[in-house]
Amino acid sequence: MARWQLSVMCVVICLAIAGPSLAAGGSYDGTYTGKRVLTDGQASNLCPAEDNVTVTIKGNVLKFTHSRLQDYVISFEPTSDGAFRQISTGGGVTVGIEGRITGDTLDADVNNIPTRCKYHWHLTKKP
Repeated sequence: MARWQLSVMCVVICLAIAGPSLAAGGSYDGTYTGKRVLTDGQASNLCPAEDNVTVTIKGNVLKFTHSRLQDYVISFEPTSDGAFRQISTGGGVTVGIEGRITGDTLDADVNNIPTRCKYHWHLTKKP
C-alpha cells in the first residue's frame, strides 16, 4: 500500500510541475503580424529598411514569412516569462532570433547571418 501511495504522490507532483509548462507553450499559439525594421546593416534589396512580417506559432514551432524568406521554420521553446532564443540553419540560411512575447505582443531581435542584416520585429497577435 505504501508503494502505491508513493507512486500516486509522484504522479501528482510531476503533473503539478509539468502542468504550467504545458499550458504556457500553448498560450502563445496563433498568428502575429507587424513590421521588421532594420537596426544594423546597409538598407538594400537584401536588407529592406522596413518589411511586413507574419509569424505563426503552433506548439513548439515558430514559422515566419517576410519578403526574403517564406514559411521559415524554427523550433520555439519559450521560458515561463515568454522569452525565447534560437539559432536555426536551413536552406543555406542561418537565422538567430531572441525575443519575448508579452500578452499579445511579440518583440524580437533577428539576425540573418548570410546577409548580415539585423532587424527588430514588433508584432501583434491576431484575434
